[in-house]
Amino acid sequence: MVKTDKAWIFDEVVKDKKKVKKPIDSQLKVITKIGEKVVENKRNIARLDEEVKLAKEKLRKIVEEELPDAMTSVNLRTFELEDGTNFSVKDEIFVSIREDRRAGALKWLEDNGHGDLIKHDVKVSFGRGDHESAEDLKKILGKSFKSIPYDERMNVHSGTLKVFAKERYSLGETLPEEHFSVYETSVAKVKLGKEK
Repeated sequence: MVKTDKAWIFDEVVKDKKKVKKPIDSQLKVITKIGEKVVENKRNIARLDEEVKLAKEKLRKIVEEELPDAMTSVNLRTFELEDGTNFSVKDEIFVSIREDRRAGALKWLEDNGHGDLIKHDVKVSFGRGDHESAEDLKKILGKSFKSIPYDERMNVHSGTLKVFAKERYSLGETLPEEHFSVYETSVAKVKLGKEK
């Protein structure tokens, strides 16, 4: 039987496999210890991530509920600690558009003269090496390019939506609840003083 290139390559792989030495127990112990360090560090990071998550939630409750309520109860808008840390209560508004309400919210914005808030993204993906088509598309942008699939998404940036909602609410106007999720609250803003 004549050896083909494939058979020859396979023979070499088998020979190389035979040459590979199995690790000895002391080497396996070192590798095991390193693996255990990886596991220990991953678990520590997961634990710390959970602690950070809980600490952030605790802080959120303090600055969005406890401190603003306490300060408001004595009609206090700002105060300062001895170290220079400054606290002030600001009225905040948080607004978002849930995915299942997106179409209605965008239509409402358009119908009420606020269509300029909407960002319209069209994404076109070309295959590897299809630079010529990409260049063609750049040249004929605006014409239909049916042979290339694209993704389209219309959205309002969260920062833009927040500014828009603040303006409306400051004028005594609201946003329709059937399209927008709006949360108004007082938040304690903290500017830390210098550490001693």
